[in-house]
Amino acid sequence: MSEESSISGDNLLTALFSGTTAAAISSTLTYPLDCIKTQQQLNDVGRMHKFNIPGNYPSTIAQLFKGGSALVIGTVMKNSARLVLYNWLTKFMTLDGSDGHKKISAPRIVIAGVMSGFLETLWIIPFENIKITMIQNMTLHNEIVRAAEHGIKYDVTGTTVLNKHHKPIANVFSKQYVSPHAYFTADILSHYKGNNKPTSRFQVASKHQGSKEILKAKYNKHPTMTFLGTIREIYSLKGLRGFLSGTCITMVRQVAISTVWLSTYNATRQLLDPHSNSNEQSWFGHKHTAIQLIGLHLLSSVAVVAATEPLDVIKSHLQLKNGKLVYKDSLSTAYRLFMEQGYRSLWKGALPRGIKIAVNGGLTASIYTYVDQLAGVAGGQTVFAE
Repeated sequence: MSEESSISGDNLLTALFSGTTAAAISSTLTYPLDCIKTQQQLNDVGRMHKFNIPGNYPSTIAQLFKGGSALVIGTVMKNSARLVLYNWLTKFMTLDGSDGHKKISAPRIVIAGVMSGFLETLWIIPFENIKITMIQNMTLHNEIVRAAEHGIKYDVTGTTVLNKHHKPIANVFSKQYVSPHAYFTADILSHYKGNNKPTSRFQVASKHQGSKEILKAKYNKHPTMTFLGTIREIYSLKGLRGFLSGTCITMVRQVAISTVWLSTYNATRQLLDPHSNSNEQSWFGHKHTAIQLIGLHLLSSVAVVAATEPLDVIKSHLQLKNGKLVYKDSLSTAYRLFMEQGYRSLWKGALPRGIKIAVNGGLTASIYTYVDQLAGVAGGQTVFAE
């Protein structure tokens, strides 16, 4: 089989317009799956069942899209960076063919994809943090409302914990449900880490406890539900660092996704057609039926989810409101999840994420083709001509 393929493609400006439009539309349409995936990853179902906490999942279509604005903006910026970087990297690694045309080998295409995947991640990290905080705020709002509807008297955010009989509380987490979607105040954080001294009560943060404690109490009572409000919330409590949580693990995840996807897709195509020397289809010289291409796409999606789901779960936990307070690094996060919630916790959200990956790729490609054709037709038109 020939390892090289000629480089051809659309005008870069047309590709940017088509690519960003397709990315925005497809990420919007598939966002509910992303929202459900994130909630599954972050919910502690065992504790919710233990304390008879009602569900906290979206109850309206608007809630299903909470955090979607952050994801769409981040996705558009990421895809713009991807197209520019991938275009530059493939040109940088091209070779002069014997026929005078520029060519690039399959391994170099994979390397270019991995490198662009690494660099494009820088754009998505801040918006991932905003998205997760918005989803947590929506989830916390649902827990507060539904707890009240089901007659739960105590504060599920843990901001105000009052012992019924005024006896010392050894550890509040053993007595009641404290939502992981609320900001942990200093007292609650002490109980979470298990180094607290028994106290008779916890009160709402006062001025003596610092402005951040007051803000935590405020946002726990009234979770922010807007994009700009969430940016202000993160900055006021964490500063600029709050937008960079999970940087390393996100980069590792993105590189792993690109590597697993391209490697699986290319290897499977070669298995299906090991003796192909056709150049009718540009990518690696293979020619397959529509059913085979769908199968290749689904197989690659399964491989990506199987290999990278633990990385995605760890990333989500490090980007929690309390991520920096309760977790040290990626390895300790994985260990803590494994010990507290079992090995299955590292694959939470795999089903909705797998569906999203499988659908998103084909949807993006279809929309890209359609928008590209429209752009081509519009580009050939002349306005105000006689």
